[in-house]
Amino acid sequence: MRTLIHRDGQIVEALTHREEEIAEQVARGLSNRQIAAVCGISPETVKRHLASIYSKLAMRGRVGLAIHVLRTRAALETSLQS
Repeated sequence: MRTLIHRDGQIVEALTHREEEIAEQVARGLSNRQIAAVCGISPETVKRHLASIYSKLAMRGRVGLAIHVLRTRAALETSLQS
């Protein structure tokens, strides 16, 4: 999943590889502690990454992030099938 943030038709910011990895784990339903174990980082680092993700995507929580990940994945799969 390559998430680019667009404003007025221009790419402003993109999620880092680690942020994308964490977003994918959130979409799988993992807790911060579980994500930390999977990624080999501390739960506090997961929290910092999530804060950055929420800021970049202008969203507030895990549910919105999970929906965003699933929609982005579905859109990508659809475009690859075309």
